[in-house]
Amino acid sequence: MPPTHEDQVDAEDWEAFRHTERMADHWWWRPGWRPDRHYLTWYLVFQDQALTDYVAGFQDALADLEYLDPVPVDGLHMTVQGVAFADELPAETVNAIGKAADERCADIEPFTLTAGPIAAYPGGTFLRTAPWQPIAELRERLRAAIGDVLGPEAVPDEPARFKPHISVTYCNATPPADEVIRRLSQLRRQPSISLPVSSVDLLELRRDGHAYRWDIRHHTDLTG
Repeated sequence: MPPTHEDQVDAEDWEAFRHTERMADHWWWRPGWRPDRHYLTWYLVFQDQALTDYVAGFQDALADLEYLDPVPVDGLHMTVQGVAFADELPAETVNAIGKAADERCADIEPFTLTAGPIAAYPGGTFLRTAPWQPIAELRERLRAAIGDVLGPEAVPDEPARFKPHISVTYCNATPPADEVIRRLSQLRRQPSISLPVSSVDLLELRRDGHAYRWDIRHHTDLTG
């Protein structure tokens, strides 16, 4: 079989990372963020045991690299679509966005992804996921739901090339990248796993040290 688009992107990005000289600190404060400020965002939140075990295997293999912070077991996620800082929207508006998402996603059925291989960028390591089409469709429905409530012009801009992934570790320093490249060259041989997706959550996200934590503000089941 010819390589898929997702396979081609993974190969291109891996080749680019192989030429990276240094890692980057993921934990710098991005514009608008501060320790006491939370962000509303749509995530796929995973509590799948097969994924937990799969991620743990990679984290164990990288555990001696102190500049890589493992994502906690209860923090495995995929970022789908940002909304706004929590202090910018009253509770009734957040509730309305959740209800709009329920309506917009009412005909989306549960789907299955593959997770793997492991890959990297300067700020950390992550699992590729595929196929992208069902996630892209879900993301567009969520963007439409935000626009229904806030207006289309208020939907946050997103990168043109959305690349669904699940973070495994975040980098907390700027060491040479060569050891991460060497380790992942071996770890990328691990076979991928199947990952069911049946819901999406609107979270109030915060940074807690070197980890992301959240409270669920709305839960949308994908029932079709």
